[in-house]
Amino acid sequence: MFGDECSSKILDFAEQQEYFSDRKLEIRAYDDATCLPPVFCGWEQNPVSFGGVVDSSLNYIANSKSTGLFHNYTKQDNGVEYNSRMYGSYDFDNSIYCNETVLYGGLFLQQWGFALLESVARLWPIVQNPEKYKDIKIVFLSMFKECNLSGSYLQLLKLIGIKESQIMFITKPTKFKSLIIPDVCTEGGIFYTKEYKLLIERIISSAMSKESKIKTPKKIYLSRRNWLQDRDIGEDKIEKFFNKNGFVSISPEQYSVSDQINLLQNAEHIACAVSSISHSLIFAKEGIKVTIINKINVYNYLQFLADDIQKLDVIYIDAYRTLFPINLGVGPFLFDVNKNLLNYAKDNKMKMPDKLGLDREDFCRYIEALFDKVEDLSDERLYLIHDLYKNNYKSGVCFYSKRELMFKKYFHKIMWKLSFGKKKFHLEKYVKYKMELKKIEEEYYQ
Repeated sequence: MFGDECSSKILDFAEQQEYFSDRKLEIRAYDDATCLPPVFCGWEQNPVSFGGVVDSSLNYIANSKSTGLFHNYTKQDNGVEYNSRMYGSYDFDNSIYCNETVLYGGLFLQQWGFALLESVARLWPIVQNPEKYKDIKIVFLSMFKECNLSGSYLQLLKLIGIKESQIMFITKPTKFKSLIIPDVCTEGGIFYTKEYKLLIERIISSAMSKESKIKTPKKIYLSRRNWLQDRDIGEDKIEKFFNKNGFVSISPEQYSVSDQINLLQNAEHIACAVSSISHSLIFAKEGIKVTIINKINVYNYLQFLADDIQKLDVIYIDAYRTLFPINLGVGPFLFDVNKNLLNYAKDNKMKMPDKLGLDREDFCRYIEALFDKVEDLSDERLYLIHDLYKNNYKSGVCFYSKRELMFKKYFHKIMWKLSFGKKKFHLEKYVKYKMELKKIEEEYYQ
């Protein structure tokens, strides 16, 4: 681990967790059960949405929920709080009837990390008994009114052994003749079972059995450079450092899922920033060397479980600057070629980065993107992130009103130096926020 004391404590906490579970999974069938598509409540709410399955008497089947992991550090307990992405029934006037026996796949979000670590969690019976389930319809729920799987998500299910014709998304309450609900074999960041491990092995073996003509370098850097450029700012400087040391840049989105797995299976050392890309390491060869770049001081607990599945030899490097709390999956993130990266290079006898420190242009882009993101956040969401950061950051950071957050410690001084006489756009933004903060502070302290 190359980072500060707080990072080391979090990593120690994660490494002490037992992710593998030997629990016995069950498969239950319900006659005349009704699937309820999610009804969104709000990202700050628990649950985030209502939905799942009710039985013939309209009683909610708790096993149909979707559970998420929210790290909520408090002064009393450095523990983890479990929350629900989807839980509970709601009133509905009528339902569609389907005279079929189907398998309940649960909530499917088309976000790669979620798909890998949670959306496939009920599909293990298809691997255990492919003949029995080869033609059965699999019912998925979506947070969106219309949903069709394509691209990488469809390829992923096909590698499990699921045909496109078996996939069914419901958009209205639907009653089925019989609904089969398997227990989940994994919950992201919480646990996984032998069934999940077998599921991953099936995906890998299916992918490796396909003919592939791609080159498979031994050292690869999984790049997001061609993906969301206004979110992962400055990552190109980190990538250049690894390229200088023999790592070949790979943009996973440019490859089929089978070819991605082929690359991961043949690599001996993989480097990447923590993100959905790093969750794909569940398909890497067991025990290989991995270097993961942290880009924010709130840790991605899904990744720790992913590391454990293939017993990866992982080194984490804190190579970022954070001036304001932002959501883990939202950004923007500012990468920094800092002393942690330098120490990593020295310890591993690698060529040094071309330039140490932040790039001025990257910093300006980060400030501009940051203002836009903060503007979009609701007060409730901002308060939630504030509490998470406050208890997860180095000791000694002084917080004022929740709305001000880190402005008094960082932004006033930095923005003034950045804007004064140089960037009219940023100066106008700075003045606007200064006025808003003053107004909020007056309301807060009245």
